[in-house]
Parts: sequence; structure tokens; C-alpha cells
Amino acid sequence: MKYGTLIRLNKPEEAAEKFRTLQEYGMDSCQLVYKPEKYIPEDADIIRKAAEEYGIEISAQFCGYRDSYTIWDVKCDFVNAGINSPVFGESRIAYILSAIPFMERLGVTDMILHAGYMPNNPFETGYTTMLSVVTMLARRLQAKGMNLLFETGTESPIVLLRLIEEVGTGNLYVNLDTGNLIMYGFGNPVDALTTFGKYVRNTHFKDGLPPTVPGKLGPEVKIGTGNVDFPKVVSLLKDLQYDRYITIEREISGDQQAKDITEALAWIRSLWNQ
Repeated sequence: MKYGTLIRLNKPEEAAEKFRTLQEYGMDSCQLVYKPEKYIPEDADIIRKAAEEYGIEISAQFCGYRDSYTIWDVKCDFVNAGINSPVFGESRIAYILSAIPFMERLGVTDMILHAGYMPNNPFETGYTTMLSVVTMLARRLQAKGMNLLFETGTESPIVLLRLIEEVGTGNLYVNLDTGNLIMYGFGNPVDALTTFGKYVRNTHFKDGLPPTVPGKLGPEVKIGTGNVDFPKVVSLLKDLQYDRYITIEREISGDQQAKDITEALAWIRSLWNQ
């Protein structure tokens, strides 16, 4: 098992300092969040060299969107968010495809996406659009020996399972965000692992509370203070023989973020080693 967190870069020259800090915290992996105006393959060399220098394995490239049109709610984002957005989807797909040569140069095989909302009804336009776009992306990545991982939260677990198995390319997996499943109100990580556990390839260990205001996400909170049953999640992952990456996420910034992540790391490690 490798432990780490998300590393956000504005420019590749920041990588060395951030990877050095991870090493000091006793981490040996990270997910890279890097969304430049344009992906330049040579920039991957700078990041890769820094990761190798400090012994940090980049487990995945979190390939978000360059635009800022997502609101992060459970109302307008049914239209605004994701690759199946009827308004913003086309530009996002082009941006995602442009990241593939960068990932190849970086030596990373796993791309993570917030794909967007997936309707329960398999005949709705939002679902058929998602199915078509994901099939294209999966095949493009497959040709390069790469995988696509879905960040959980914006769909019920059974819908995500259905999409993965309907596309059927063999390179679609799950990035299990334990907090999102609760914060969006469509599931919880314990039940979700029963549904799609065999497809979990990476994680965001994050805590949160259910939504109580229609249209608004539930709050993200410090690990151990929300509704995620981490002992049960760890137990289920062990039953699934999961042995890849635990990626701690805390959606604040500054010294308190670092403190909360390091405390969470120690607690999750102790749970895993019981």
C-alpha cells in the first residue's frame, strides 16, 4: 500500500518543493492535479524528475477542465458539469484528449475525471451522451495502454457500474471518493464498495456530511468527524484485496490542511495495519 495526497501545480517548477514536503510527511505517492492552459510534453519531464528525486510515485493524473463553469452543486451542474454537458462538453473533451501525450511523457497510466452527472434512466440524453463520450475516451486511452478512472459522487453506484460494464473496454475503473458519495446524497462508500468494489483502482479518503439543503452539497469535514465509516471502508477494501493507493484529501488550505492530512494519514495507517 502506498499513501499520499493530491498535489496541485500551477507550473511544473513547483513540483520539487511539493514532492519534498510529501517525503517529509512520510508519504510515497500522490495524485497530480495539473491543468495548464496548454499541456506541453516537455513540462512532464520536469515533474517526473522531481518525483523520482524524492521517491514519490504519481499514481494518477487528475485531469480536470480548464474552464471554471462548474458550480459544484446538485442543481445547475446537471447541465454545467462534466463531459456530457450540452453547453461545455465539447471543449472539455478536446482538453482531456490533449493531456494524453503529457501523461505518456510523465509515465502515468491512469487518468481521473469528474465525468459529470449520470442519469439513472439509461435512455435519457445525458446518459447516452456520457456512454458515447466515455467509449471514445476509453478507446483513445486504451490505445496508449492507459485507464480512465471515474471520481465518485455525481451518480448512484449502480449507474456507474452499469456504465463501466456497458462500455466494456476493460480499462474503466473507479477513483473511490469516500466523502463525495455522502456529500452529493446519492450513496455511501460502504454500500458502494459492495456494488463496484472490484473496479476501485485509486481512492480519495475524505469525510463529509449528507446534504440538507436541496441543490447544495453536504459539507466536507475533517476525516473522522463526518459520516464516513472508515473502519468499515478499510475492512471492505481489505476483503477486496485492494493494495494500491490511499490518497488523503482535505478541501481546505494552509497549515490546518497539512495538520489534518498528516493526522488522517496516521489514523488510516493504523486502521489498515490492525
